[in-house]
Amino acid sequence: MVCASLEHLTGLIRPDGKFVYAHSADDPEDDLGGYNMLRHCGTVWFMLRAINGLDLKPGVKDRKVIGAAIAYALGKMKRPQWVFGDDPCLCIVTKGAVKLGGVGLALVMLAEVRAAGARLGPQGKAAVPDVDARIAGLQSYAVLQIDGADFFHKRDFVTGEVLPFRSDYYTGEALLGLLVSECRDPVIAPQTLGLLTSGYGVDFQSHWMAYAACEAFERKATDSNVTRGYIEALVGHIVQNPRYRARRESTPIACRTEALTRFLLLAAKHQGAFSAALVQAAEEATRDNLGFQLQWYKNGQFWKGDDDRRVQIDYIQHNATAFLNWHQYLAA
Repeated sequence: MVCASLEHLTGLIRPDGKFVYAHSADDPEDDLGGYNMLRHCGTVWFMLRAINGLDLKPGVKDRKVIGAAIAYALGKMKRPQWVFGDDPCLCIVTKGAVKLGGVGLALVMLAEVRAAGARLGPQGKAAVPDVDARIAGLQSYAVLQIDGADFFHKRDFVTGEVLPFRSDYYTGEALLGLLVSECRDPVIAPQTLGLLTSGYGVDFQSHWMAYAACEAFERKATDSNVTRGYIEALVGHIVQNPRYRARRESTPIACRTEALTRFLLLAAKHQGAFSAALVQAAEEATRDNLGFQLQWYKNGQFWKGDDDRRVQIDYIQHNATAFLNWHQYLAA
């Protein structure tokens, strides 16, 4: 299933590197339009995670189109003119604005590029120009957005004006990107500690914060007891409050499954660090969720839900990632 989703997404990449963003189920030629760079980066991240995690060796054609999708994201990276001095700052620009989530997901994408090595071809990561420099530039931008206990979420690219828009996703995406790309800025530890101590994201079951907290635990990025307590609270909230299933839509379920399976991978790696009861409850909830998700799956595609057969790249990303995580957990 993961490989079928990877194959389907590869087939959606156009010569310019953009995906067919949305189409009707089982009809990729029925292009429904739209585009979102955060979902572009997140989708490429899943594709690279599947390639790296399953040790796949894409052929020349697939490497070419995946490289085009990476290059399309690189083409959206620019240096803000309002940043002074020789700061290497880079950001993802769409419609004259910079969304923090795009920077975070570009970081996780490039971290997987860096990990892919020769799987991207004979040149390995050199197939992507200046990957380390680009990671450093994106890290610099994300760090500059730290605003007390949280981050600024959106700015005007030209003026640098902070815009009022906020998203439940962006903080977790930025923190995850900084952690997986191994940002060494000393502000990361206290920022992570503050977010985890405050319980940010538990009430809305943030899968991005689940990813970030699990990375923080593995990397010993901050106080392990605080991180453990946060992970237990978030996973417990998802297990005990499955109201998200009532929407009868694939992706809200898949995002919670991602959080559960990322926790299970962490628990398998760190035996005894988390209660056996929580691990068992997470396993049971995962099996139930995956059963729901399969109701909206066919031929590598996941559609929205009972009343909408629209397929988007992010629907595939989240659902297939959940199955990828589960496969890796069962193999651990």
